[in-house]
Amino acid sequence: MDNTPLTARIAGTGSYLPPKSQDNRELFAIDGIRNNFDVERARASLHNEEGIETLSPAEVFDRWSVQVTGIRERRIIPFDDEMTTEDMCVRAARKAVEAARLEPGDLDLLLAASVTPADGVPNMACTIGARLGVPNVGGFTLNAACAGFIYAMISAYAHIRSGVARNVLVISGDSLSRITNFEDPKTAVLFADGAGAAVLTAAPAGDDGFLGTPYVAANFKYEHLNLRGQGWEFEHEPIPKLHMGGGPRVLKAAIVSMVTAAESALQGTGLEWDDVDYVVPHQANLRITLGLEKHLKLTRGRVVHTIEHYGNASASTVGITLDEVLRGKHGPLRDPTNLVLTAVGGGYTTAAAAITYRPR
Repeated sequence: MDNTPLTARIAGTGSYLPPKSQDNRELFAIDGIRNNFDVERARASLHNEEGIETLSPAEVFDRWSVQVTGIRERRIIPFDDEMTTEDMCVRAARKAVEAARLEPGDLDLLLAASVTPADGVPNMACTIGARLGVPNVGGFTLNAACAGFIYAMISAYAHIRSGVARNVLVISGDSLSRITNFEDPKTAVLFADGAGAAVLTAAPAGDDGFLGTPYVAANFKYEHLNLRGQGWEFEHEPIPKLHMGGGPRVLKAAIVSMVTAAESALQGTGLEWDDVDYVVPHQANLRITLGLEKHLKLTRGRVVHTIEHYGNASASTVGITLDEVLRGKHGPLRDPTNLVLTAVGGGYTTAAAAITYRPR
């Protein structure tokens, strides 16, 4: 029996973004947004911008959205499209398996993170496995809100390190446009759709892979971000509305939570922040990721920002951004490239991991 200590390395990544980009002016055209947005209050908050008095309400909403969230547009599944969260996950998963130079049949375990699966039972991992052609591979779905992708990565790491599995597919997907409250402009402006995936494989400890001990924690502050079990009627079934509260308190707490998680994950790795090439954070709000960058005193480009054009697709933002980074879309990769993933989600659920990656 081989007792060589194991770690988990990233063998391949993939992502899927719906082709539809909805900019802020298009979002403002939705009745619930237009009727509930305080144009004059927003105009007053933009008083230092030149020509603000001559802007149309839609233009004010656009300027306000960029100022408050950093989002200019978001990717969404069109309202008349029947695409599901699982559909997006399958597309991202196929890319990750291909990038890992594996076949779906090589997978030992599927771990899926989502707050918006199309079905409660069977769980989303079962559906994805069947669609990939591996219906007998075990798997389960977890919900850690926007930290879910990293939670699933850490779970995959634990399964591999314990010897339970050797090739694990991690998938995160959400179609938040399906549960967004379009009567609440402050919430609706944030959310988007997408999926990210990674294949983790067993590697000898000391090779590239997870470093140190990953970090997870939660503070259970329910009121600041939750899915309320009331909402629109759709075929006589209530669809819950996504609610965001807390305002500036959430921004500050999110920055502190992600910094704490990231620093905790880096402890014991032998690395300093100067050794970290990229920080891949959850894309909740540009002010949060810029605050993370400032707090960690990292030069521009090392904390990756993608929210401007993609919006906040919950946990999938980490998977999508990680895929782009490892495919060289945010700059050349060193050999090895050192990464820190960090996220905070509903309930201030936080997670982080330090990983070294060798381009192959």
